[in-house]
Amino acid sequence: MPQYDKETIALQWRNLQAGKPVDSQSIRTDILVSWKHSKNLGIDAHKGLHHKGDGDALLKRSAELVSVAQPFMEVINEIIAGSGFRIDCIDHEGFFLCSCGDPTLLKESEYNGFVTGCDVSIEAIGTNAAGLSLSLKKPVQVFGPEHYNINLHNLNCSATPIYTPDSELVGILNILSYDTPQNRQTLGLTTSIAKAIENQLALTRTVTSLKVSNSELNTIMEYLPQGVIALNKLGEVDRYNKKALEMLSIPQKSGIDQRKNQLKKNLSALDLSRELRRQKEKEHTIAVGSRKKSFVVNAHSIENGERTLVMLEDTGRIMSLSAVQSNRTSYTFNDITGRCAGIIKAKELATMVAPTDSSVLLVGESGTGKELFAQAIHASSCRSNNPFVAINCGAIPADIIESELFGYEPGAFTGAREAGKAGRLETASGGTLFLDEVEAMPLSFQVKLLRAFSSKSMVRVGGVNEIPLDLRIISASKVDLIEEANQGRFREDLYYRIATFPILIPPLNKRGGDIRLLAKQFLKQLSAEYLRSDIYADNDFFEALQSYPWRGNVRELRNTIERAVVIGLDQQQLTPAQLPQSLKEYWISGKLRQHAKTTLNHHPTDKKSLLKIAEDTTIAMVLEEEKGNISRSAKRLGIARSTLYQKIETSDQILSVVKSDT
Repeated sequence: MPQYDKETIALQWRNLQAGKPVDSQSIRTDILVSWKHSKNLGIDAHKGLHHKGDGDALLKRSAELVSVAQPFMEVINEIIAGSGFRIDCIDHEGFFLCSCGDPTLLKESEYNGFVTGCDVSIEAIGTNAAGLSLSLKKPVQVFGPEHYNINLHNLNCSATPIYTPDSELVGILNILSYDTPQNRQTLGLTTSIAKAIENQLALTRTVTSLKVSNSELNTIMEYLPQGVIALNKLGEVDRYNKKALEMLSIPQKSGIDQRKNQLKKNLSALDLSRELRRQKEKEHTIAVGSRKKSFVVNAHSIENGERTLVMLEDTGRIMSLSAVQSNRTSYTFNDITGRCAGIIKAKELATMVAPTDSSVLLVGESGTGKELFAQAIHASSCRSNNPFVAINCGAIPADIIESELFGYEPGAFTGAREAGKAGRLETASGGTLFLDEVEAMPLSFQVKLLRAFSSKSMVRVGGVNEIPLDLRIISASKVDLIEEANQGRFREDLYYRIATFPILIPPLNKRGGDIRLLAKQFLKQLSAEYLRSDIYADNDFFEALQSYPWRGNVRELRNTIERAVVIGLDQQQLTPAQLPQSLKEYWISGKLRQHAKTTLNHHPTDKKSLLKIAEDTTIAMVLEEEKGNISRSAKRLGIARSTLYQKIETSDQILSVVKSDT
């Protein structure tokens, strides 16, 4: 399969639209076939998304799918909150039914047309993940310009079909993101959710079908992936499956009465009232041995209320699928560009430590690429298939940082979720925990974090049971933590715990020629992003960039390049004119200083005042840049042409420049 290369794919997409040959070696076969099919259908690749007005009719037609899928979507959405993803349920014809996700993301995507009734079939908008998944009847991912419609080129999508127990394709489960990358784990998540929805559809249809015999019911229960417990009208345990015993850690070798009593005891925490029996997919915490475990509980009242079926789904398994948020590593060491000694040394050290479990401390100014290094280390480690959880310690308020990182038990504080919540450390277990801006960690919390790292275990807020942790710690700081420790603002013992392997990342203004190298790389990336042929820049553009101190480092450079590209969208070559005024002034000021220094070195006994030297130097520099053109030079200097002529005649320094250009 061709490796995904956004720039190459965007070029092939433009070739297709222009009727030019498309390189089949650089495009995935399914995508290329779908592109050609879309073009043969005469689909307008620039048209907005289709929309069917009768959303209510569509929801009514797919009421069973929506009722089953929505609770699963909401559970997953709560786990991946803030990760930049939207989860959609789409019917068998390609019409959007329901969605959930971050409110800001939902608002943006709805503005772009992704609302109930939106038609995303191949016949409507061409190649896209949901439409292709419906067509091919298999899980599909479509990235950026692989979409046929240009309005979708900023999207990444993963889609998986949903089938009924009769193997009828009933819909699609889709995960959509704008800036957030997607990977195989994202597709795995959609597949897992789709499978859970299929299982629930099967169970729902079984429960609502005609009565079955006891032996048939027992057989069905044993094959269900959920733990199932049947209660009689008195609330006594009547039947159960092996999965329920396994989930609740009840030995199958114990006596039948013991098993039923233990099941009843485990369920005593649930309010199996008539009100609950009308609800679906509620999260509850049940005591299992010395620990509390979180389950998604679904209760069905059947046989006119004579019996209740209680289904248990382990939320720990669902949380393990949250790799969409916690496994978002997008960078490897190949993505770290630079030839200066400092960056080469940093890459060598990071590559050396990556295969180990040693704690790494990345030290560098803001914007130098510390998270890029952290992701590359994780991607090269034996934990690469496990979670990568990034935490910005400076972004979490001090009063909630403990509950965010350690999680909490039910009722731990006012406003806590009924079933409690797993913390970031628990989610990251088995993988890598990245603590960005670790210097901002509240001093009062540092001792608790140190204990968790040292003991490799933690206790949720309001809990008493130790939860084991298996973490690789990578931290990042933009200040000297030893100095912070000397000032009493950071615990010295925590520093030595997280800084087994410190790596210094140099600031951009210490990287010399890397500025030009990075600028060219960003220009190439942005050319593809804005669907342009390669955008170039003149030498003055790069010289201006290299003269600037770059307090915001690589992040500021990237933003500056993007601004220049946007301003110069109608131009093939960028010049300093597209750069911010402050940067241009810094560049010009530097050139003036150099010119003045050169003049003073050549004329050490010159009796002209420093002010006159500076003026003549400025005029000479502008005339030289404008190749002696008086009109353009006068305009840049902000003086009249006659005034410029007078100054030329009275200065040998300026006159020599004019003569050399004529």
